[in-house]
Amino acid sequence: MKEKIFKNFTLKILSIIVAMILWTVIVNIYDPSTSYTFSNVTVTLLNTENLTDKNYSYEVVEGSKISVSVSGPKSIITDITASDIVATADLSNVTAYSDYVDIKVSVVKNGSVVEGVEATPKTTAIKLSIENRTTTTFTLESQTTGDVASGYALSNVTLSPTSVDVTGASSVIESIAHAVVSIDLTDASSNLTGDSAITLYDEDYNVVTDDTIELSQASASYSADIGKTKVVPIIVETTGTPATGYILAGVTQNQSEATIAGSSEDIEGVDAIVIPSANLNIEGFSNNREYKFNLSNYVSNDVTIISDGTLIVTVDIEPQESKVITMDKSAIVVKGLSDDLSLTYSDSDTFDITITGAGEVLNSVSASNIAMSIDLSGYQEGTYSVAVTITLPTGCSLQGSYTVSISLKSDTEATTASG
Repeated sequence: MKEKIFKNFTLKILSIIVAMILWTVIVNIYDPSTSYTFSNVTVTLLNTENLTDKNYSYEVVEGSKISVSVSGPKSIITDITASDIVATADLSNVTAYSDYVDIKVSVVKNGSVVEGVEATPKTTAIKLSIENRTTTTFTLESQTTGDVASGYALSNVTLSPTSVDVTGASSVIESIAHAVVSIDLTDASSNLTGDSAITLYDEDYNVVTDDTIELSQASASYSADIGKTKVVPIIVETTGTPATGYILAGVTQNQSEATIAGSSEDIEGVDAIVIPSANLNIEGFSNNREYKFNLSNYVSNDVTIISDGTLIVTVDIEPQESKVITMDKSAIVVKGLSDDLSLTYSDSDTFDITITGAGEVLNSVSASNIAMSIDLSGYQEGTYSVAVTITLPTGCSLQGSYTVSISLKSDTEATTASG
């Protein structure tokens, strides 16, 4: 038996080798080996909790999508699609100091690994950026778009909640400057309520987006108060007297009127915004002063200032100067003189008055822009000293009081004497 087995043994071995070669040749003829490269294969990360549970944030810098070459019998390769390529990177052993993680690939069809093929990634590892994961609270800001209906204005916006917690990679969180809720006011003529998504911006109001970012909530509720508008004057009152030798040369405001908003009932009763004199006491002042007032403090809580809410008032205090002006008595307007009386002035035809004020004002004052009058109502024939009412231009004052001596005679008596 043994002799039969080993008889022509070399020939038998050779026959087997030849048979294998023939089988290989036949297979390659009828089912040749081939390869195909699949692109844009997504690399799935495994065991990411190894980082996130340690409060790390990660980002795939390189290698999130790769190309994979698959080789094997043509009959198998032609049946493989990109969805059958499985690429993974296991983060279970990654530390905060790791940069690269190996990529493993396989071909899986119907839940089973396909045998007889070889899958090779063109990119062998993914590159990670690992950072500490931090949380920062941002105050929510409202941002409006569109214009309300004509004659209306936005008076107030309320957000709920008023803040949002943002969690993510430290470098990303540090780039965030604003958390904004956008509200569309187009043609609004009544109060608005609703929900709006929270958008994150950097200092230049560029949108900040990153896969590592998590918000404590994605949106916020808003309430926008829309009211009717009205333009009212701003009145500033003063009290007190400047220091001796100084005068109040003027009070200037950066704005003379303001736009307010509110319900029809609330704004109807507002005719002006008044800054009371108690807030502008110039007693003893010898130099200029500037005051700032928040106009919202001078209207009710139901009324909103829509225009610039800051009023700037400048009190101009200047040294008092004086000027003597010669007045012609013929320029005096006579009031109340009886028709049967004639008037003559005693003494000279002129008299001097002294006025005080800021030098710039006094330089522009002359006799021509000063008005004078006397009231002779009820006066009878005789000689009198009558007070002169003198009206000066704005910004100057009269020093002292002035009288003129007059003589009143009956026109009948004057006619008889002449006859």
